[in-house]
Amino acid sequence: MTKIYEALEQANQERAVLRRESTAASRALIVKEMPGPAAGIEETMSGLYQNISALLPNREDGRVVQFIASRRGEGTSKLVREFAKVCSRKLGKKVLLLDADQHHPAQPGSFGIRPETDWRHIVKDGREIKEALYQVEQSNLFISQLSMNTVALPPIFDAPQMDGLLSQLRREFDLILVDSPPGTRSADGVSLTRKMDGVVLVVEAEKTRWQVAEHVVEKIENQGGKVLGVLLNKRRYPVPGFIYRRF
Repeated sequence: MTKIYEALEQANQERAVLRRESTAASRALIVKEMPGPAAGIEETMSGLYQNISALLPNREDGRVVQFIASRRGEGTSKLVREFAKVCSRKLGKKVLLLDADQHHPAQPGSFGIRPETDWRHIVKDGREIKEALYQVEQSNLFISQLSMNTVALPPIFDAPQMDGLLSQLRREFDLILVDSPPGTRSADGVSLTRKMDGVVLVVEAEKTRWQVAEHVVEKIENQGGKVLGVLLNKRRYPVPGFIYRRF
């Protein structure tokens, strides 16, 4: 009984700290946790989709949402990949997952895809954007890579034809998800935020200091980006699963 009580007390204290840190970092925008013992990944990701849709209403075409971490190792790529899978397979949305981390691309290889064409080729050579879209088997999920080398991303996204390309993709896809490099490690990820409908900041719960997250939020807003909120990832659960299921 004592151990269970101590575990519950510890969990309550952690939740209080997370609420304070999350409020500071997200400025009372959406704050959502990844699933714990009592919730499944599909349920959590479906809820995230509903939250994002509510924060980006009145769109007749597809939404463009960027996921960015404050630092490397917070699980952003895996998180956005799972989100893309649930949105395409369970929710029936046509999804484009764009890997914008030119130094550490994670998305194409995760699906066994080796892109031959990236967005840099589309902008530079005037090719059709469909050449840079790769379908995952026969699903509603497509993968694309912004740049396959270390060229800076802003010249690609700031190219005159980029607005037209994004408009074309909005008409074709329900959701365009951008997996970008961390805000404290690369200026490229932050620079892309001004082109997005909204940005979700991924924070490793109980590890990333709220001051770091707040600094990334300020950088995004200074670029003209719209921060939708903070997603708490890698949450630790000290209480046994059966305890959570009783509440």
